[in-house]
Amino acid sequence: MSRLRRLGWVETTWQESTSGPPRRYYELTADGRYALEQFTRAWEPFRQDVDTVLAESR
Repeated sequence: MSRLRRLGWVETTWQESTSGPPRRYYELTADGRYALEQFTRAWEPFRQDVDTVLAESR
């Protein structure tokens, strides 16, 4: 998560908790949403190829 913050892909906020210490919450930034879209587009064909290889090896 620290790396995602350094890249500017997530923002964090702290919120008080009624049951313990403050909690950190993460939210995707516009750049983070764009990076996720790009990763998803690259991942899908890769996943399909892996699925094909695994299906053929049975």
